[in-house]
Amino acid sequence: MKISFLSGIDFANVLTEYSYCLNKHSNIECKSICLQKHGFNYDIQHDYDLSTCSVNDKEKAGEFIEKSDIIIFGEEQKGDYIILNQVKNILGIDLLNSNKKLIIWHPGSNYRNEYNFYNNHPQRDKIYKHLYAFDLYYLSNKHKKDIPLWPYQYYNFQKDKFILDFKLKLKNKPWTILHIPSNVNTKGTSEITNNIKNLNLNKTNFNYKVLTNIPYEKVLEEKKKSIFYIDQYNPSVGGYGIASLEGLFTSNLTFATVNNIGLSIQKLTNNNEIGIIPLGENVNDLTNILNHFLNELTSNEWINYMEVIGDWIEEYYSPNSIINFFKKIIE
Repeated sequence: MKISFLSGIDFANVLTEYSYCLNKHSNIECKSICLQKHGFNYDIQHDYDLSTCSVNDKEKAGEFIEKSDIIIFGEEQKGDYIILNQVKNILGIDLLNSNKKLIIWHPGSNYRNEYNFYNNHPQRDKIYKHLYAFDLYYLSNKHKKDIPLWPYQYYNFQKDKFILDFKLKLKNKPWTILHIPSNVNTKGTSEITNNIKNLNLNKTNFNYKVLTNIPYEKVLEEKKKSIFYIDQYNPSVGGYGIASLEGLFTSNLTFATVNNIGLSIQKLTNNNEIGIIPLGENVNDLTNILNHFLNELTSNEWINYMEVIGDWIEEYYSPNSIINFFKKIIE
């Protein structure tokens, strides 16, 4: 089986990371084919960037698309499946009128702002399945073809190392509470900072650090040193993404508002367990949850939480879990 992952830029690199995982751990052959190179220097890059690659590489990308059984495309602009039209214009391949299974991924604000348009799209019947970013599934039609997609970043997760790294960080005080907002307004930085200040944490034990506009490599370096990562407080969005995953994978107790993902979790896991610490739906929730975890729990209780979180990551983010997910939605 061959899958082409198509996107304009693949904003959070999710489709590209999925492509890499399937290539590495299954007999499914994948390529990530985008219009342009990603702005962040991710370890895993697109296979082809159509706006800048050579004529020879464009031919290779076109050949792979032609041979693909499945086309999974991210729609990052409002319109009539714009990325498919762009592929048609650049490579001369009319995917919308082909016999391939087309699967659309609605990744973010484009769908959040325009979900009525996509839920009633005039060419919706040509799409085999609809995938939704985790916090957007609740806006979907809830048709059997509508499926939430885990936020994803490929990581060679090892639970023993995950726990060991956390325990090693516990030995070094002060413990860093880290917040690296991509946007201080949408990430709720002022609310988070005010709540941390009001907790009057012991400065011998805790160090609250907010960093902005730093290189991606520095982001990962800081997360490896911190022990608590607060991704965002934004009840109107209410879902975790790559920043939270990076916090988890670098052995942090990781916090975010996740009030919009209940239906997604239930759909994918048949339960309500999650590896992120929810920050609730209002400022009072935010205050109580941070106070509980930072002032009331012991380090041994933190370790117990991390043990459970490690099991959750292994169950839902292992390569086998990812492979089975894609086989299920395709077959």
